[in-house]
Amino acid sequence: SREVAGLTYGWASPDHPDVTGEYLANVRRFLRHPLGEHVTALFWDFSSLPQKPRTGSEDELFSQALKVMGDVYASLFGTIVIRHRSVPARPAELDGEVVILVEKGGGLDGAGAEAELRSALGPFENPRYEEGRWRVRFPTHAAAEEAVEAASAAGALPGAIAVFLFYNGRPYLARGWTTFESAVSTEALARLAYFPGLGKLLEERLTPKVVEIDGAGPRVAEMEDRADEGMGPRNKRVIAAIKEASFTGKGDKPVVVELYREYAVKVNIAMARSGEVPKGEYEGEYNAAGEREGRGVMRFADGEVYDGEWKAGERDGRGVTRLTNGDVQSMFYRQGKPVGEGVRWKANGRQAKRLRDGRGVGLISLEEAR
Repeated sequence: SREVAGLTYGWASPDHPDVTGEYLANVRRFLRHPLGEHVTALFWDFSSLPQKPRTGSEDELFSQALKVMGDVYASLFGTIVIRHRSVPARPAELDGEVVILVEKGGGLDGAGAEAELRSALGPFENPRYEEGRWRVRFPTHAAAEEAVEAASAAGALPGAIAVFLFYNGRPYLARGWTTFESAVSTEALARLAYFPGLGKLLEERLTPKVVEIDGAGPRVAEMEDRADEGMGPRNKRVIAAIKEASFTGKGDKPVVVELYREYAVKVNIAMARSGEVPKGEYEGEYNAAGEREGRGVMRFADGEVYDGEWKAGERDGRGVTRLTNGDVQSMFYRQGKPVGEGVRWKANGRQAKRLRDGRGVGLISLEEAR
């Protein structure tokens, strides 16, 4: 029914995502609009998840939520994604504001480090040391941008974890997490090109999956994928975009790439279980009734390839599937359904996952996978 809405947008500052109130105003406008009047619940990360400072139990809750947060955006049936791609204009009072995140015990974590900061960054005003960071103001925003660029060079400011402008005006698709959110939001929609029956049914019975809420007003998002592109090229394009995007957390990029790969697999499995078989080209053996039986290779229109055993037109026996995201899985089938133990090798070549009846049940060593 898509009664739960998930907001994807770019945080305007590390302390508060909506310092101008523009995001809130446009969310409210959407909820009063015909495209949003059916919504009964809203996931907005800032208000839905515990923010800093957090207690130990809140940290645990936050960590658990991050592992499944993508489900809010990826769900084909349960959620509608509301996307705010434009970033509000920077308020004049935040011109020149810069944040320096510092290492504990790294020499910059204390009021006594102000002279060292001035030497590295140049003249600034109103320095404030807060737990784990400095916040300073430069005479002009251009001076602040120059200082951030200089300080971001390797080894330019020992003891600093990151140096960035307090107001983040980076475009939506140049940010790592929003690129990921947008990709998983449209993953199933892109795959519907290969499941036309399911796509027609959903279009008739459900409200739109992705709605733009910025600009002139709520409107159904336009798909940017080409119908003939294939899922493999799409997956590669998304992964390249995530790798090119910016992340505040140093270790976030590889984590988000793997998160996207996982969601690509989850969505693929969910679509396959719809019962509709996507079109493809088969090369192999047949039985007397003209059904696929024996050994054969099926190359599906979305780019997935199955090489294995068949019986009465269904996958039956051992088979190897090359998924569109680059993963490879080996398992047994009975009457088209995965059964028993199997293995999925990750596209990065460094990880493998044990499968049981087609579902992942945990990582295993490469030796075990062999």
